[in-house]
Amino acid sequence: MNSAVKGIAFDTQKQYGITRIDDSVYRTHAWRVSLRRRGKMFVKNFADKKFGGKKSALLEAIKYRNCIVSKYPPITRKECAAIKRRNNRSGVPGVYTYSKTSVRKDGSINEHWYWEASWPTELGESGRIAFSTRTYGEERARLLAMSARRQGLAKVQGFFWKCQLTPKSKKLFRQLIAAEYDATLKESSV
Repeated sequence: MNSAVKGIAFDTQKQYGITRIDDSVYRTHAWRVSLRRRGKMFVKNFADKKFGGKKSALLEAIKYRNCIVSKYPPITRKECAAIKRRNNRSGVPGVYTYSKTSVRKDGSINEHWYWEASWPTELGESGRIAFSTRTYGEERARLLAMSARRQGLAKVQGFFWKCQLTPKSKKLFRQLIAAEYDATLKESSV
């Protein structure tokens, strides 16, 4: 695997919240710490020149990032899943209604309404279950979806940014980060 700076191994955990800026037009060469915590942004640049080189600037950026993370821990996956979005119409995050339509042989349209619950799973995917209003009635289907959502969220653990990735996702993520870094190196050497 590539090294971000000679002597410091490239590791996505260590690079969390830290990106490299190499802009020859504005002569900016720095590491940027950029974190959002409960709606507040923390952004700070660590210029190579000010800190005596890439390696020293990166070490200072890591110290600053660690200080922010310890003072303002990342949102938990449960907290993230409990945020009510602007487009929520049911009043309960992760619980919504939808319809499935089909066309009968005689040309008439058949519409089925459902209440569905969704929640994050351990692999970063979504668990979901739907309850038909035709089978359970409108109110009972809604209540069953709300109950299923609560049960699904009870199993959610960990931090939002640290959710477990599948091996395939990890490999793709590493390849994207490495390709981005390689492109930055080529630009800075030109």
